[in-house]
Amino acid sequence: MKEYGDEAFIRMLQENQEEAKNKDIRQGSVFVEDQELVFREHEILKEQLWMWMPDTFAPLSRELMRIKYPNENRPDHIWSNPQTTINVSFSHRQEKMEPGEAGEVRGYMEQVIEHLYPSSSILDQDLVKADQHEHEIAWMDFVTPAMDTQIYNLMFFTSLKGRLLMGSCNCLAHEQEEWKGLFIQMILSIRTA
Repeated sequence: MKEYGDEAFIRMLQENQEEAKNKDIRQGSVFVEDQELVFREHEILKEQLWMWMPDTFAPLSRELMRIKYPNENRPDHIWSNPQTTINVSFSHRQEKMEPGEAGEVRGYMEQVIEHLYPSSSILDQDLVKADQHEHEIAWMDFVTPAMDTQIYNLMFFTSLKGRLLMGSCNCLAHEQEEWKGLFIQMILSIRTA
């Protein structure tokens, strides 16, 4: 199909606008598809842990936590968008964890994930340092089956007050491309007291 001058110019303008959109969660609005999101720092654990998330995210009620995560071993804190389709969870576990052990914990959790979800495989992983965090944060991502869809998960592990802090960011698998980079920026924004 032949493209005329105006069509090529319009396409070029649209591509330039897409490239010009802010992708940094700390530098103003970020667009996910056509939705504008403003990120800000939220206090997760009172006077201990903060993370940047969309300002529309809020903690789930206990009742909604039980419905969404029926297993009794659910995370301690779950934040979600208003539709409850994008979630960020945190568990400050009793298991001791020293700084520098995040990669080792991730390796163990990789085996657990592969055992629980044999059809899933680890897509990517990294060991990073958050801007204000003195310890390493290990993360990995994978897709798991759900009742009638696939869920994209990005799990992260670090030490907080000498104990394991385990978290997860998840969304529907078809939203993975838009959210993975944002989830990583959110992890990098973790600040501890």
